[in-house]
Amino acid sequence: MPSTTPAATTRLAGPERRAAILVAATELALSEGLASLTLRRVGQRAGVASGLVAHYVDGMDALVAEVFTGISARERDEVESVVRDAGPGLDGVVALVRTLTDGSRDAVTLVWVQAWAGSPANAELARAVRDEMDAWQALLERPLADAGVEDPAPAARTLLGMIDGVNAHALAGWRDRADHAPLLLRSLEALLGLRAGALA
Repeated sequence: MPSTTPAATTRLAGPERRAAILVAATELALSEGLASLTLRRVGQRAGVASGLVAHYVDGMDALVAEVFTGISARERDEVESVVRDAGPGLDGVVALVRTLTDGSRDAVTLVWVQAWAGSPANAELARAVRDEMDAWQALLERPLADAGVEDPAPAARTLLGMIDGVNAHALAGWRDRADHAPLLLRSLEALLGLRAGALA
């Protein structure tokens, strides 16, 4: 994946150079995972010396957290549009489950898996992960509440955990990916006390 950042020889103002470095780091994380973010690799991707990367970021822990947040937030915006387009209530939840488990977002799943794994050693990343998980849970709670679920938070948290779990499993090729959405929807039916097949 070629970088879309300006060449090192291009003279940029400080904020523009920092933005270009962030773009390069994001591209690198999406192509090779969050664990690939080092001063040297980001510099190579951006076409600048690693020392220049160090000059424009507040340390690698902060850069990793910022890249993670940007990737998660962009995906959340995309999925929120899918939920909105699907219609009110549980139709939106079904659309969310299907789009998050269809295999088109494996690069983001790897970023999430590596963010969880890296959080114990990176307090800034851990804080970013918690904030994003709260935001994803809130996204799930809204259509559940619209569907009449009296206390949507536990259901949203449980479903979020199941989605994360099957997507992490898919990275290792465990089980047929096509089974994931039907399995989660059957589980959600049971969780909400719906008749079997109501969300099929």
